[in-house]
Amino acid sequence: MTIATEEVLERLAGSPAQFPGALLLSGHSEALLERESRRLAARLLCPGDDPDASCGSCRRVDAGLHPDFLSVEPEGVQIRVDRVREALAFSVGRPYESARRVARIVRADLLGIEAENALLKSLEEPGERFRWILTTTRPELLLPTIRSRCTPAALPAPSLAGRQRAWEARGFSGEEARELVLFAADDETDPAGRLEGARALRQLVVSALEEGLAAGRLPALVLAAEHLASLERAEARVLAELLADAALTAGAPPAEAIRHQAVAGRLAALARVVPPAALREAALLAADPPPDNRKGNRRMHYEKVLLELFGVRSLKV
Repeated sequence: MTIATEEVLERLAGSPAQFPGALLLSGHSEALLERESRRLAARLLCPGDDPDASCGSCRRVDAGLHPDFLSVEPEGVQIRVDRVREALAFSVGRPYESARRVARIVRADLLGIEAENALLKSLEEPGERFRWILTTTRPELLLPTIRSRCTPAALPAPSLAGRQRAWEARGFSGEEARELVLFAADDETDPAGRLEGARALRQLVVSALEEGLAAGRLPALVLAAEHLASLERAEARVLAELLADAALTAGAPPAEAIRHQAVAGRLAALARVVPPAALREAALLAADPPPDNRKGNRRMHYEKVLLELFGVRSLKV
């Protein structure tokens, strides 16, 4: 069962004895998950009833200075098993000043197999004086054995229309606001810069698809794969979105169904070169790159996506 309301989470945080031993907190925004997981940890460690998190204990959790709070975070592209073992040792220690201890694993979808396996027993039996909080925007990437040992809690996402209105209220045009919903987190510190960079990346990817698939120039696709592999996963996801949009255009969908409306015409032209079914399959594959970039894994992944499309295109043209 998924608990999914802020009210339920607040009630559990205010009653630590009822808080699950291992909570899997998911949501659309890593920034939101960071704030909410730290707030929950502060409430669990608070010596009194301070929902505003203004006491000294809560402030030290927020600053990362509380001796009974440990945050495990990715180092590069993966959470190392050594950091998980450190958390396991932390979990069996006696609390210094609170009634319990809390360990948080940020972006738990970046746990390696060895690290996930090391966690299993503690997630199932964390002990009375210890709580786990795992956060992720991609819970489906965790092992089923991890998910089954955690109580899932999905933070409600704001509506797309609501997010667009929020950007417009900050002075952006309707078109800019629609694209900021696609490209930027709600708390982006430099939304204008983020929008400029994301549009430039989209232009690069669409041009590479046009040159590679429509004009039949294979090197353009190879170079695009290399560039995508150098990006963060969230940025590189634009390839999957563009391929999915291209597949949709073949069915004459309503305009609001297309994410990247600014390039819808160019994507429709691609759908006349590559079968929509192949575009849909490629979009699904592109959306799930490997979790690390060692030995060029991501580059090979994106090359596979694009070269398979090139092969289908070659058959059709």
